[in-house]
Amino acid sequence: MSRYLPAYIAALLLFSGCAQKRAVQAPPKIPHQKERVGNLHEKVVAFDAEYDYIIQALYYQEHGEFAKAYALFHHLYEKTHNIEYEIEALKLLVGMQRFEEAKKSLEVLVKRYPDNPKLYRLLSISYLKLGDTRKALESAQRALALEPDNRQNVDLTASIWLLQKSKKGYEKAYAVYEAYYARHHDEDSVVKMASILLYRLKEPDRALRLLQTHSQMVACTEKVCLFLAEIYRSRNDLEHLADIYARLYDSTRQSEYAQQAAEIYAYQKRFDKAVKLLEASDADTRLLLAVYKQTHHYEKAAALAKKLYEETNDPVWLAEYGILQYEAAPKKEDAKLLSKVIRTLTQAMKEGVDDPLYYNYLGYLLIDHNIDVKWGLRLVEKALKVEPDSPFYIDSLAWGHYKLGECKKAYREMKQVVDKMGLDDEEIRKHWNEIQKCRSERK
Repeated sequence: MSRYLPAYIAALLLFSGCAQKRAVQAPPKIPHQKERVGNLHEKVVAFDAEYDYIIQALYYQEHGEFAKAYALFHHLYEKTHNIEYEIEALKLLVGMQRFEEAKKSLEVLVKRYPDNPKLYRLLSISYLKLGDTRKALESAQRALALEPDNRQNVDLTASIWLLQKSKKGYEKAYAVYEAYYARHHDEDSVVKMASILLYRLKEPDRALRLLQTHSQMVACTEKVCLFLAEIYRSRNDLEHLADIYARLYDSTRQSEYAQQAAEIYAYQKRFDKAVKLLEASDADTRLLLAVYKQTHHYEKAAALAKKLYEETNDPVWLAEYGILQYEAAPKKEDAKLLSKVIRTLTQAMKEGVDDPLYYNYLGYLLIDHNIDVKWGLRLVEKALKVEPDSPFYIDSLAWGHYKLGECKKAYREMKQVVDKMGLDDEEIRKHWNEIQKCRSERK
């Protein structure tokens, strides 16, 4: 590459102030010169103002004066015969959409520098912009043959094949990426191969196998795993989808992936996996609390509810803490326990909790343990104002009337519950039997 890069780096250092500063003078006006290409034996030479020209060209480029930058880089090439300067000039020409001029210059240059892939890439882009897909493909393939491991050459060639929008074009594009992937096993290539299979060739099974093999044999990087997740989601394959999100969490430590996996695990009732992931990631404490409750880990749930209340001051978590203390207790008749639970739930309501669930829970507690049946009934009635058809709340109401000896009223209410829910629930069955017995005795 001769001495262009050291000069270019030195110029950048000077331009950014990292090297010793010196005044940069505008280069002399350059008279219009017809494009010429030297003979094969020309050597790269330096000239006194070379650095000044580089700096000024970079300045023009930075400030969007591309025509001026192009003229300076082109002049640098003519003075030094360093092809890298002309490549920079031609990039600017292409960037200015002067494709016809670029094409003419490049067609001459590739004859003189037949082993320079940069020239073929630029020529390919120029042909492409001018609508000559066949020549664009030829130039891109030439660049790829010269530098098969250059990703730009791979993407350019494959893109031109894809533009043909034919099965043959899609297969050729796939083959380009496949050849590169065989040497590098990189995620970009495998994702693009899978994309061609899935969206162009309509071979989802093949795309899935390709990504699965890569994820198992190479790595399940974020790009690869997300693509797999997309396919699993489209197939409603929740088991594999959850496992992919779990792998994504393991590799990225991003809590969102742990949450997505845990939500699916919980939905599928794979609670052990959900708990393990949520405990490790701290991704969703509310979901973890719900899973603890579902799996009857009430002590852990109570501790988590207390922590949530301390962190948020949201009285809902205080109410949850009160309920979970009761559910976790082995001896539910303990007077100290009951006093604490009632105090906690009452405090939560004073702090703003207004939910029929908690009214009913506290009401039933007061009724069932004969602590204050009338207060309990008032709370249950408050819950029923919000949800008048809830069989659980009607059950609590019936139980309260039973406790007060109002057996006929309790029977009418309990019959509504049995008609709706049957007698499969043990507590409903117990209440129904007791209320029937009470009604019979008091006829």
